[in-house]
Amino acid sequence: MADIRLLSPADAPALQAFLTAHVAQTMLLRGNLLRTGIVDGTQPYQGRYAAAFEQDRIVGVAAFYWNGNLILHAPRHVAAVARAAAGDRRVNGILGPWQQSLDAQDALDLGSHHLKLRSREILMSLTLDGLQQPEPLPTQKLSWRVATSDDIDLLCGWRDSMMQETLGGTPSQAASRESRGDVERWIAEGNQFLLLDDGRPVSGCSFNARLPDAVQLGNVWTPPEWRSRRYARAVVARALEHARKAGAVTAVLFTDRENAAAQTAYVALGFTVVGDYAILLFAD
Repeated sequence: MADIRLLSPADAPALQAFLTAHVAQTMLLRGNLLRTGIVDGTQPYQGRYAAAFEQDRIVGVAAFYWNGNLILHAPRHVAAVARAAAGDRRVNGILGPWQQSLDAQDALDLGSHHLKLRSREILMSLTLDGLQQPEPLPTQKLSWRVATSDDIDLLCGWRDSMMQETLGGTPSQAASRESRGDVERWIAEGNQFLLLDDGRPVSGCSFNARLPDAVQLGNVWTPPEWRSRRYARAVVARALEHARKAGAVTAVLFTDRENAAAQTAYVALGFTVVGDYAILLFAD
């Protein structure tokens, strides 16, 4: 029998031990936990954590976060931890290993008629010592830097475009505010990066989770007019080399199963497939 309960700050060491044993699948959980600890609040990265214990050891966890997303890794007792974490709150999205996420969706009675996005992503991982740096094309004069507050307007526009293209988002003031909040946080944390060709910004990426030993890559975006020039793999490679020099040993990402160009770029950098991952988003 499992003990299902909400977690308190005193449970942080046990939670860390469980998550660290599943690096590729738990980067968002680990990153949020590092930023705020176990705090059930409304500020960015805060969340309510529920876990299943067997013999005083965590075997599954789910967290309901400030933005309405339920993120989980629960090889055991997924339905119970999903219900405990969500409670009576409205779930905007579920992220986690594919089958676990579908089981959580069923447990929360979020039928398919509620879905606005159901994406089975490819989960990939790379040991950073094996990172393959791409060579720039002869016509390129590439430079790379950490983004600053001067880049916010540019990057907010890119973020809006990415959300509309990849996640089916609808342009709105609320969506733009959310994009701006994401970009401002990544810049403040030093986790937003830009590639420039002859001084002109052409591609960007972010770390949406960053720990001493690992980073999770996200928000990879090249505007349509600059695509097919290997800019995305160049900005990703330089961001990952930056993380490696800071002590990280592993990089993780998930990408759309239908995005063959992205998969080709990541494989060229040294990434390998380690599983699948769900992004389930629900209508209001």
